[in-house]
Amino acid sequence: MRKILLQLHLWVGLTAGAVLAFMGLTGSLYVFQPELTVALYPEYYKSAEPEAAPVDVRLVVKNAEEQFGGPVTNIFFPVRELENYIVKVKGNKHFLFFDAATGSYVGQLEKRRGVMDTVLDLHRHLAMGDTGALITGTSALLLAFVLLSTGLYLWFPRKRRQLKDGLRLKPKASFKRRNFDLHNVFGFYFSIPLFLAAVTGVYFGFQEQTQAVVDKLTLAKEPTPYVKSLRSSYQEGVGPLTVYQALDRMDALYPGYVRRTLVMAPDSVATLNLTFLASSELEAGPQYRPMVYLDQYTGGIVYDYNPHTAPTGTQLTRNWFVPTHFGELGGWVTRMLWFSLGLVPATLWVTGIVMWRGKSKKKKKKAGVKAGEGIVARKTYTR
Repeated sequence: MRKILLQLHLWVGLTAGAVLAFMGLTGSLYVFQPELTVALYPEYYKSAEPEAAPVDVRLVVKNAEEQFGGPVTNIFFPVRELENYIVKVKGNKHFLFFDAATGSYVGQLEKRRGVMDTVLDLHRHLAMGDTGALITGTSALLLAFVLLSTGLYLWFPRKRRQLKDGLRLKPKASFKRRNFDLHNVFGFYFSIPLFLAAVTGVYFGFQEQTQAVVDKLTLAKEPTPYVKSLRSSYQEGVGPLTVYQALDRMDALYPGYVRRTLVMAPDSVATLNLTFLASSELEAGPQYRPMVYLDQYTGGIVYDYNPHTAPTGTQLTRNWFVPTHFGELGGWVTRMLWFSLGLVPATLWVTGIVMWRGKSKKKKKKAGVKAGEGIVARKTYTR
């Protein structure tokens, strides 16, 4: 059994490990996305008057529509790292920034967070779209349920006196032994954080399937609606809500929460999406993010995700998975830990390759010695 699990751990690690190493490194970088985005693009993200109260978003909408000649389709409100408004206008692919204190146009970016959106795309999709999401989701699944389980089994010492060796790096060890210890010890100590990051990562790769499994495990009475499949009731001759009407609906929902995003329906059957945050600052603990999906014609609620009253399974994925995956669950402590965690898959992959190469060379050497002994034996026999 041990030999079978060793081979399984080896070959899954060598193949999926390359993807996991890349995901880990990009994930480490993205842990500090809010701070890095502001540092890279202060002219867009920092308001000219940070202490001033934001102007009414309707002024920003009016300015954007007049200046760019189209209706506003997306609004990102000043929360967390963002001090200004960001909007998108129909027919314009860029994200348009407006100063929150004055409502005046600041500039535009092709991507909302610039290069940090590229980092996120590489982390989630390997810049390969749905194919990349399938690869990263599968790799995370293999890490959570194959590599970590087989790794812990192989780590577990056969004798109690060997337990201490599996918990520490040995001083003055040879390169071969130090490499083995790095793989063995780091794999053990980071096994739980790696499992949490991997399981929550599976959710981003296979959201609908993961939610269905969580619903089953939590004995949900009804399955969680898949929001991409929600539809408005199209009515001939009835126009969709304007962005101003959508903002009026938003003002009436979730008092006490801060507005996060407004996304108008992208086609004639889709829903209009509103999201909120419990706090505009990055806080430790679960993230309470109400999400409301409206019929774009009637303004009626098609689906309302309330982070406090939703079924347990939906609360688990929506409230806990995002802060857990990005290391925000425990504030700065877990963010620093998750930054280090992102380096672990690369460390395990490289040390695993070194171990595999060392064993391969050893086998070849043994095979050569046996072959040489055979030649000597045959010569002796012929004499």
